[in-house]
Amino acid sequence: MLGILKRDFLLMLSSKQTIILLIFYIPFLIIVVDSFVPEILYFAIIVFYTYLISTMSFTYDITGKSKYIMSSLPISRREVVLYKYISTFVYFLATVVYVGVYLWIINALNFASVDYFNLKQIINALPVVMILTSIVYPVYFRFEPKIAQIVQIFLFVFFFIAVSNASFTGDKGIMKYLGKLQWGQIMAIALIVYILSLMVSMQVYKNRDI
Repeated sequence: MLGILKRDFLLMLSSKQTIILLIFYIPFLIIVVDSFVPEILYFAIIVFYTYLISTMSFTYDITGKSKYIMSSLPISRREVVLYKYISTFVYFLATVVYVGVYLWIINALNFASVDYFNLKQIINALPVVMILTSIVYPVYFRFEPKIAQIVQIFLFVFFFIAVSNASFTGDKGIMKYLGKLQWGQIMAIALIVYILSLMVSMQVYKNRDI
């Protein structure tokens, strides 16, 4: 599984598009969502980056860069799916480190005043990332990447709208309802959804022709 993780990182770093995204997406978000409160901006960046990086290896199948590689590896399809779900947490930690360093540099250079480490928002971001990926992973394992990417983009836009709603309306918007739930309850829901998603992905990928 470490070999697959290495393969995914190498594929990402070998793409100019990915490097450009990693470098310029944070400044883009800061400019576009300048009206966001700092805590929500930090939360959004953590979720955005983890979600994009977690699904990025799937998108290489669209261009054929990794086509058939997974099926040729000496591991079962069940292990491939399990790896993908475990790797989400690796990408989450990597995102926290990368975003923290990036935003610290932005603060140090006085380009903008933004949070570069917020433990509360990191904790809040984890179940959101789990729910988003639990929806999109089975789609990628079942359908062709081009079809699955439509679902990925839809979820991305939906999350952006939800975050915008939370920032602009505060207690009057979606946060009014989410605020009634404790973090433990949200995490329990995310964990259940994540496990169910894992089981579905294993089943659909097992029966999929590659």
